Amino acid sequence: MHQPEAAAPGGSSPTSAGSLTRRSLLGAGAALALAPGAASAAGTGVRAAGGVPLGGAIQAEFMEVDPGYKQAFLDHCDLIMPMNGLKFSLVHPAPGQWNFEPADRVVDFALQNDRLSRGTCHVWWGATPDWVERLDTPAAAEAALVDHIERIGDRYKGRLTGWDVVNEVIANDPATEGPLRQTVWLDKLGPKHIPIAFAASARADPQARLVINDYDLEFVGPRFDARREIMLGIVRQLQDGNVPVHSVGMQGHLYAGRQIDREGLERFHKELDRLGVGLMVTELDIIDWETPPSNAAQDETAYGLVSDLLDAIFAWKPPQAVTVWGITDRYSWVPDVLPRPDGHPDRPLPLDRDLRPKPWLELLKSRLRAG
Repeated sequence: MHQPEAAAPGGSSPTSAGSLTRRSLLGAGAALALAPGAASAAGTGVRAAGGVPLGGAIQAEFMEVDPGYKQAFLDHCDLIMPMNGLKFSLVHPAPGQWNFEPADRVVDFALQNDRLSRGTCHVWWGATPDWVERLDTPAAAEAALVDHIERIGDRYKGRLTGWDVVNEVIANDPATEGPLRQTVWLDKLGPKHIPIAFAASARADPQARLVINDYDLEFVGPRFDARREIMLGIVRQLQDGNVPVHSVGMQGHLYAGRQIDREGLERFHKELDRLGVGLMVTELDIIDWETPPSNAAQDETAYGLVSDLLDAIFAWKPPQAVTVWGITDRYSWVPDVLPRPDGHPDRPLPLDRDLRPKPWLELLKSRLRAG
């Protein structure tokens, strides 16, 4: 989930996307983190029968108290994944302390109902526990990160199709902040925390598809061009270091008032494909605060945004999966973080608060079924 923010403090010196090289992102020390002989592979990805899998991220705390919510995922989704249960600060809140119950509940629910599941995420600035921030040497930070990833990866080996290994590592505005986001992991380990995390993930579960995930890769404008270029640079450098990276996850938080960059996304998708790397949408929802305050207008905006996004992605080839970040407006991060200024209810997800489908759900399902 992307949380809006001011420009990150500190940061590396501003770097234009055009000046990036494979060695300017992860740094010369990155080779220290690489697993010898690790292979970079694309694979074909998991496909639903007759098309592209439709996934949904579920909040474990509502599964038992709201049976309709739980059933909605079975009614509509090929893949059901924990929204929060595998994030670092929730699953590993203190050294030696682990809480697998919420994630286990979701993964068991998915697999017992013949659905796929996947994990998010090992590295995210928004879920870094205090005890990690207190680690005082690079060696201690690396040991903590590797132990965390290997322990969780081994626990879920063979049960999850893959992982968002690192999430939101690109600076919000590369023109003013430099290419990488300023985070605890960047502060403690430098850019090599990215290959460290990918290499540990590959060791923990060699069959898992490893994804680098980020937001604002979809839209028209120089900031979004720069973010796509930086993403490609990170992927290329991981491959240069023989570190597996199988897919790019494009979150897909779609804003009313922003235009989907069809040509830019098609070029991005083509270049990923040339590198043997797939593309998936990982957190699809709608931020409709710039639409008139009516359900019909909000749903019309959502339909147009989803249609444009699918057109842009499918212009080259089908994505590996599309996952919505929730299923119903009943439970969404959007009203809490990006509420409409006029107070009218947000409509971010494919089912409304009464679990009734919106027009863009059928659009999404029919397009994915066609593959």
